Amino acid sequence: MHVVGRDAEIAELEQALSTVATGGRRLLVLRGEAGIGKTRLLTLLVESARRRRLEPALGRATELESDVPLAMFREALPGLSPAMGEEVEARWELLRSLTAELATWRRLVLVLDDAHWADPVSLELLETLVRRPPGTSHALVVGVRPGPVADSLVAAARSTGRQCTVLDLAPLSRAAADALAGDHRTEAELSRLYTVSGGNPMFLEELARAGSPEGVPHGIVAAVSADLARLGEAARRLVRAGALVGDPFDIDIARRTAGLDLTAALAAVDELVDRRIVRATSTLREFAFRHPVVRSAVYEGQSAAHRLQGHARAAEVLAEAGRPLPSRARHLAHAAAPGDADSAALLRAAAGMVRTSAPSIAADWLLAAKRVAPPTDFGPFSDLAEALVQAGRLTEALSVADEGLIFGAGANPDRVRLTLAAAAVERLLGRHDASLRRLSRTLEEIRDPTGQADLMAALALSAYERGDYEGLAHWGRLAHDDASADPLVHGVAAALVGVGLRFAGRGAESRIAGDHAVDAVRRASDAELAARAELVTAIPWALVAVERLEDALAAARRGSATAQQVGNVAGATPLLIAEVLALGLLGRMEEAAAVADRTELTARLTHNDQSVQWALWMRAWVLLDRGELDAALATARESAALAERLDRSALVTIANAVLGSVLLAIGKPEEARPLLAAYDVEPGWVCRWAPALVGAEIALGDLDAAAAAAHRAAALAATSGLSGALAAADRAAAMVALARGDHETAVTVAVSAIGHGRAIGADLDAARGHLLAAEALTGTDREAAVGHLLEAQGLATRGGAVRTADAASRALRGLGRRVARGGARGTGATGVDALSGREREIAGLVAQGLTNREIAARLFLSEKTVESHLSKAFAKLGVSSRAALASQVASG
Repeated sequence: MHVVGRDAEIAELEQALSTVATGGRRLLVLRGEAGIGKTRLLTLLVESARRRRLEPALGRATELESDVPLAMFREALPGLSPAMGEEVEARWELLRSLTAELATWRRLVLVLDDAHWADPVSLELLETLVRRPPGTSHALVVGVRPGPVADSLVAAARSTGRQCTVLDLAPLSRAAADALAGDHRTEAELSRLYTVSGGNPMFLEELARAGSPEGVPHGIVAAVSADLARLGEAARRLVRAGALVGDPFDIDIARRTAGLDLTAALAAVDELVDRRIVRATSTLREFAFRHPVVRSAVYEGQSAAHRLQGHARAAEVLAEAGRPLPSRARHLAHAAAPGDADSAALLRAAAGMVRTSAPSIAADWLLAAKRVAPPTDFGPFSDLAEALVQAGRLTEALSVADEGLIFGAGANPDRVRLTLAAAAVERLLGRHDASLRRLSRTLEEIRDPTGQADLMAALALSAYERGDYEGLAHWGRLAHDDASADPLVHGVAAALVGVGLRFAGRGAESRIAGDHAVDAVRRASDAELAARAELVTAIPWALVAVERLEDALAAARRGSATAQQVGNVAGATPLLIAEVLALGLLGRMEEAAAVADRTELTARLTHNDQSVQWALWMRAWVLLDRGELDAALATARESAALAERLDRSALVTIANAVLGSVLLAIGKPEEARPLLAAYDVEPGWVCRWAPALVGAEIALGDLDAAAAAAHRAAALAATSGLSGALAAADRAAAMVALARGDHETAVTVAVSAIGHGRAIGADLDAARGHLLAAEALTGTDREAAVGHLLEAQGLATRGGAVRTADAASRALRGLGRRVARGGARGTGATGVDALSGREREIAGLVAQGLTNREIAARLFLSEKTVESHLSKAFAKLGVSSRAALASQVASG
């Protein structure tokens, strides 16, 4: 294929192929208006990739298939997902499927054209792929028009530090346009063609195909219409039906939609191919338009009445052919008439089939059903509102909930359900004050006590998220004492009441309340947990607050699993975040990092600033303890920037504290101090942030301020009696004592911190206590100091807390102790017991004979990460081959 006027762009694309051929990775975005030449360049790229013996895969989105889930990716990667009509996968499973599919390609050149038309699920997967590229050699090349999709892809790449080459395609020069138009034209004709086409290659070719530009209507639709006018009647009917049915289109579906017999249709398609309006594809009996813009022009060239009739007939033909309901629903959404109850029911059923994997498309079909059916026959508005929430279309969800409240004002249960949904949306939008007003107003106005407990529990959760502990105690107690509440709502209320009791020093009563909450989750069915996912969030978060970490972890995992099973990504996100927090506080940082990574991706699927902001600060917190300071800083800064768009809440304040901790770690105490000092929400976390605040004050030379912060933490910790808070307060006190040269006191309180950490299984808290004890003992008892450092190193290494493990290793080397790279020899463990959980898991898969690529696909990791873990495992076991590693695993 010859392309004129694009030498620089072609050279850049060839360089990308060279990078793949030598084992590298590239991301390119070809950005340009319709017809500017993106598709031609991408086709040239695919042909060149084949000549180089690379592995190209091409997928193209089309305007009229933007409601077909995964259309673009499934064209490029047929093995990615099940066919519509089968049980669809949850969106997270699609991410896993994508990773597994890409891991099977050695030198992939993935080309995705016209991505601006892609369906919502494809766009989510594409942005995920940009943020989390596979570890294998590959090029990802995206053709897209200027606009939000292109902007979001470039922003996603830059936010993760990934290099992204953007090729902006400008109009052709006059010389290139003349070469494309041909040398048989006069200067006047060439000038007219260039002026009318604006240097757009496709427009220029269409105008040239239509004959002399004199007298030809301007614009591509007119040029295509001129082409169609020269066709026979059967060919015109077939191509118009094809534009309605799809691109590519099945000739049998298209001809039946057009009312043609097979003989007439075959003759018509020959004529269309001869005229270069359509082309044959690699699939038998399927034909594609020569360019998506041609298909759009054919579609737009039909009258509105003809399009409605065509969509209605296409739906009938697909039903007669036994095609899956979702393939018919996209036509029904166009063609169903008001009052058509059967079509409304079919649209609702189709929405239910795709809602898990494509909630935005499900929401569109539910909106179409709502438009077709009268309000009294539509069904509960809450289903539509919840689908819109799952799709991240929160403003629309709020509008639908408000509309439902108007129509269902007399029905108390529906009103409560819609109020809860609307209030949850407002909290997700960061509008905590508006959520509070809505809940309070509905509680005042309803007369039937049914549902009051749900509203009061939601008010307690709202107070907790805003850091209003007085409100939490008030509403939590009222909901807990309401005899009409169901067991799960009672459990939510009990969990929140337990927080207030613990911070008031009433530990025994708090434990009873916590037991009630744990039991409520255990007894609830999956359906009950999924239906109240947003409210259930309160249970693991409250259990974390009172340091019942294993119980919190179990509740978070069960709650998020049930929410994801029904496609409720918005509800699953805070539960996943609670899982990360529990793992982090237990010192299981390697596990926490894996879940935090997944949580960020899940949050981004919600397209909601608050969910993303929340997930980002949690991931930054984990990255900090993993020693990945650059990534932690970028993530924390993004979280803080998103927080500026939200109402003030505890979530925003915590994000700033995380950013402060990262800034302190990279040596910027002057920036860190105000962010850490501003945290004044939950007493337990005031204590937990105290060591960082004390560290900032000491670094800035203000020992009095450091002592004041440590003293305040000690007082709060003593009241609550929480072991984690006591451990943090003791570490803060030890830091002040060391700064003042009081090593005896520092040892005493550091050892106390170790004990408090071990009391709740918080290995990282204990490891940090050991570090401080070692520092205090270094000048007087080197052997005791070494013992503490070995303990710190062992605890941190086993949990994947790289930063603390490295600190212990450096201190050991400073004391003259030999430490293996990464500190592997200092853990006190030998053989397979020296491996971390992830290293042992990967070693086990090596022993089963799996390759690095297969392991990466199974564990949803990059090959580079697998290689890193294997390198550490080789060092710890003293082996140099996979066979030797497998032998050690087999022998235990």
